[in-house]
Amino acid sequence: MTPVPNDARARSTYRIPASDLAAGDLVDTGGEDWQQVVGVYLTPESAPAGEVHDLVAQVSPRYVVAQLTDINAVDSEVVFRDGSAVLIDEDGDDQPLDSQISAQDGLRTYLYTRYELVTVRAS
Repeated sequence: MTPVPNDARARSTYRIPASDLAAGDLVDTGGEDWQQVVGVYLTPESAPAGEVHDLVAQVSPRYVVAQLTDINAVDSEVVFRDGSAVLIDEDGDDQPLDSQISAQDGLRTYLYTRYELVTVRAS
């Protein structure tokens, strides 16, 4: 499908060095699994206190630590039964919606080399 010219929903992808990532970027983490960048840490001073800070201190300046959202794709039909949302998989098995969706505050932490090219979606 060809995007409509000047359509704000039309997007293109490009590759940038991991060190150029910024909060809000959409990153392809593989297999068309797009996640949003929450934080990028190049130096220990830029990282929040705790485990992430310690990780950045250990790997910088060789690596970029990036935290991305952790939102699972749900590729099932949603139906409503007895007032509850239920997912139907290909085998026809019912799964409660809550058992298949991600937590609201889930994060993934990635290590990229400083010069590794990362696929992002233009916004």
